[in-house]
Amino acid sequence: MKTRVISGVIAGLFGIAAIILTFSPYLDVLCFGVSLVSVYELMKVFGVKNKVMYALSLTFSALTIVNAGYGEKIGISFPIGAVVTVYVLAMLILMLADYEHITFEQAGLSMVASFLLPYALACFLKIRNLTDEFSAISRGHCRFLVWFCLASAVFTDTFAYFTGVKLGKHKLCPKISPKKTVEGAVGGIVGALIINIVALAICNAWVFHRPIPIPLWVMAIFSVVLSVISMFGDLSASTIKRNFGIKDFGNIIPGHGGIMDRMDSISFVTPVVYFTTVLLVKAFS
Repeated sequence: MKTRVISGVIAGLFGIAAIILTFSPYLDVLCFGVSLVSVYELMKVFGVKNKVMYALSLTFSALTIVNAGYGEKIGISFPIGAVVTVYVLAMLILMLADYEHITFEQAGLSMVASFLLPYALACFLKIRNLTDEFSAISRGHCRFLVWFCLASAVFTDTFAYFTGVKLGKHKLCPKISPKKTVEGAVGGIVGALIINIVALAICNAWVFHRPIPIPLWVMAIFSVVLSVISMFGDLSASTIKRNFGIKDFGNIIPGHGGIMDRMDSISFVTPVVYFTTVLLVKAFS
């Protein structure tokens, strides 16, 4: 418990740093590093050993982050579809060239590894850049949306854990994650909802120059949806770990495993936040 709490505090400090540095290049550097580590962790779990495959996957991950963060600003923006096409073709060529050692399963899992968290973090950076897409979205709004992503994942997990410990009786998915309970899930959803709505109400009243152009009740529903998606992300990661017979994806964070053990929920939440926010801003502004 003590190790988990200490590691949780450290993870929280990283989250605070991400919010403070929302418009700093350091956020891009952070996403870049986390992305590469996550790809390495997953490929190691998947049993990939081919060095060229590692190089291709890490390169794709790096391009995804750079493209999302500063691609248009520095004039080297590539359509994500084009990057994916080149990457997939390169993987297929590599598989054909070394078919005796590289299986289709390894190639497919490598592509999953290089797309899962890097794409989510690319969406995270695109959330930061929404102020460039919509005049109704200010920098303050973008900073809140960055918070919204992190809070929806982190507080859902935190409240679910402590509620489950105190009140948990009914198992949620016993075959996938035996410790998760229905009571914990409800506690996670409600806890994250309260935190998110209180934070938004305070920001609308005293922080933003103008309120965020999405009604409070819509953001409340959005928070609930994100909490559910966050739990699906967590359960999906648990399924992968069960399939490969491992407890954690890595050990870089004491008590919390690897990067993917902490970012599994984020990998599902951030793309939903980005695309849904775009739709909601168009609908309400």
